[in-house]
Formats: sequence, structure tokens, C-alpha cells
Amino acid sequence: ITGFDDERRDRHGQTELNSGSVLRYAVIHLPNGQVMTTFVDVTDSVNVERALKDKNEALLKSDQLKNEFVQHVSYELRSPLTNIIGFTELLSLPATGPLSTRQREYVEHIGSSSSVLLTIVNDILDLATVDAGIMELEISEVQVERAISAAVELVSERLQEHAIKLDVEAASAPRSFHGDEVRIRQILYNLLTNAANYAPIASTVTLTCRQLTEGVEFAVHDDGPGMPPEVLDLVFHRFESRVNGGRRRGAGLGLSIVKSFVELHGGSVRIETGKGRGTTVVCVFPDLPSGIREAAE
Repeated sequence: ITGFDDERRDRHGQTELNSGSVLRYAVIHLPNGQVMTTFVDVTDSVNVERALKDKNEALLKSDQLKNEFVQHVSYELRSPLTNIIGFTELLSLPATGPLSTRQREYVEHIGSSSSVLLTIVNDILDLATVDAGIMELEISEVQVERAISAAVELVSERLQEHAIKLDVEAASAPRSFHGDEVRIRQILYNLLTNAANYAPIASTVTLTCRQLTEGVEFAVHDDGPGMPPEVLDLVFHRFESRVNGGRRRGAGLGLSIVKSFVELHGGSVRIETGKGRGTTVVCVFPDLPSGIREAAE
């Protein structure tokens, strides 16, 4: 092609024909007034790109719908659950009237099951709040000994149920650090609950806390079967509940909660595990969460 344009500018572009074919073209000016025009059929690669884009958009939309559904259902579940727990407690009071031994046993089962379900619902709501980016930590000075004692008290009944001992090693722990005390307790409770589920009967679960250069480290170890690589890859995924030698099959939210709350503090979580050496979940918190550190500086 011979070109007579005053401005000899190369051009590149892409065009779609009525037939559906997609061509990528280039117009390149050569010496002596000549112009080279090339066309490359890129229909296949464009179609693959479109399919991947459509699939990605569908996955994002599906994930958004799932989160909205879970959040809505969780809110709707919490109110009736609170009522059930309240009326169960009323039935247990002597002022309500006498109960037979079997009736009292049934009421206790209703109360404990409702409390477990309410915990799951609250966990789902917490994760939904984290996903929405609206969860705010209430930072204060966390007393390490008090936080550990509160978490141990919550899980003591489950440990006693299977004659599991708890060994707390906090000699190298700091007296306090800055964080959200409620969330710290929730993290420790989930770690201890997870360990109690996998620890062999009459074994020992170890909770260690120590001061590091980069912050405060909490580690919970159990002598369970350990995690195979295929489980380790999914352990922080939500609703990935695998028994894998454990006594109870939960909702699969415990370690997701742990990871979300630790990372909100600017910390990190890792798992050390292997066949024959149990599992250790290690959480490292900065002495000051990143937001507070920036404000202080």
C-alpha cells in the first residue's frame, strides 16, 4: 500500500467483524511512501479471555451473594436463639416450677445446644463484619495473664471431658501488650477448642506465650495426628470442616476467626505440623497494632 498522508504515524488496534472474528491490525509506515498493513486473527485468545473474565465476574457475584445471604440469615437467627436461651434459663429457675430429673436434663441440653449455635452465628457475623471492612478493634492494654485465664476457663469443661491436661508456659510472657482484649480471648478460646478436639484422651495441650523482638507470640500445641498437606492448604478456609482424627466436626470457622482477628491486629498466623509430631498453631501480635503505631509516630 502506498500512503500519501502528511503525518506518517504507525497505528495499532483491534476490530471485530460481523462474523464474530476478532482481528488485531497494525499499520506501519515504511520508507519511500510505502505502508505495511498486517492482520492477525486473535479470535480464539479473545474468546478465552472473555470466558475467564465472565467466570471471574460470576464467582465474585456468587461470593457477594453468599456473604449477603449468610449475614442476613445470621441476623435473623440470633434473635430467636437469644429468646430460646432466655426461656431455657427461666425454666431452670426454681421459681418457675419443679422439673423432673429427665426434664431438667432436657432443658440443660437445649441450653447448651442453643449456646453452641449462638456462638456459630456470632462467628459468622464477625467474619461478615471483617469482610465488609467495618470491624473496629477496641484497643486497650491487654493483661496477658488475665486473657489466658479467661480463655482457659471457657474451655476447661471440654478439656476435663476427655481428661486432657492444660500446661500454660508464660514465664517469658510480657505482663501486657496493646490489643482488643475481647478478640484476644476469642482467639485463644478458638485455638484451645481446636486443640482439645484433636488431642488424644488423657494427653496434654500446651499454651505458650513469650515476648519476641517483633511482638508477642501465643502458641497452642496438641499431640494429635497432625495435618496432611491437602488439609493444611484449606485449614484457614471458611466452612472447611474436616474431622481428620478429631472428635467433633464443627462449622469450620475457628481458625478462620483466628486468622482474621490476628491479621486485624497486624499480626500473623502459621501452623507447624506433621505426622507423629502433632500440631502447633502460632500467632504473633505486634506490641502495638499498626494503626496505633502510625498514630503514635
